[in-house]
Amino acid sequence: MVLSNQADGYESKFITKIVKVIGDKLIRRPLGVESNLIGIQSRVKNINLWLQDGSTDVGIVAVHGMSGIGKTTIAKYVYNSNFTSFEGSSFVENIRETACQPNGLVQMQMQLLYDILKGKKEKVHNVSEGISKIERAINSRIVLLVLDDVDHMDQLDAVLRMKDQFYLGSKIIITTRRERLLKAHQVTKVHGVETLDYDESLELLSWHAFGQDHPPEGYMEYSKKLVQHTGGLPLALQVLGSSLLGESMGVWESALEKLKVIPNGEIMNKLRISYDSLQDDHDRKLFLHIACFLIGRDKNYIVRILDGCDF
Repeated sequence: MVLSNQADGYESKFITKIVKVIGDKLIRRPLGVESNLIGIQSRVKNINLWLQDGSTDVGIVAVHGMSGIGKTTIAKYVYNSNFTSFEGSSFVENIRETACQPNGLVQMQMQLLYDILKGKKEKVHNVSEGISKIERAINSRIVLLVLDDVDHMDQLDAVLRMKDQFYLGSKIIITTRRERLLKAHQVTKVHGVETLDYDESLELLSWHAFGQDHPPEGYMEYSKKLVQHTGGLPLALQVLGSSLLGESMGVWESALEKLKVIPNGEIMNKLRISYDSLQDDHDRKLFLHIACFLIGRDKNYIVRILDGCDF
């Protein structure tokens, strides 16, 4: 910033402007993201291009994929790379869990307002009042908003019911497991997150298990088997790798044998979220029939069989 180009050349106005710019940067800090993000650049490239395209449209991108695949990590990385380019920003994490708590949606709205208003606390008594206050906060500034782990329409409605009120150029990122939500609120772009390939999986496992980008001599065979077992799911690679950090080859062999029979509890709890969120016992039975007997079959073939079983 150069004095002659700012604030009509008045030093006091110039200093005030500098203080405001620095203050905004200090209030809005980057989110904590782990250092070893394998394959992250290729996974965020298109989202970054979308955020930086200079469009004046109010855009919504949905980051979609199964539990444990890295949707939140991708959203955090993209947020950290871009939030300083917006006049306001907010990353609302774990919305599914927050919404289950008393006044959870109101708490979510209050956090969003606190972030966008740069530390100013707004009291919100109900969702409708929160919507009105969010409308006033977003209609005069270009904002970057991330809604993480959304799994119901009411969670989106608590923020995006007033989509037309967002200032031109604002961007919204939603992470979700639920494909049906992608048709909601005029989502303009869908980013499907894929599992890691074999080399990426081996590298991620190695960082968590050995603190380096490859397995040491003697552990390669066990590492390869573990990678095959995880199917490229980042959560599974991180959990299993960390649990075997510093362990002997005997422990690795024992862990592999155990995993063939008993899945790791921490990973199963995460993956079970999708199963538990199915709306009724009918859908859960349907899921189990497909998972146990019909993996890899043609969709139309499966439909005919299940129709024949009165499903």
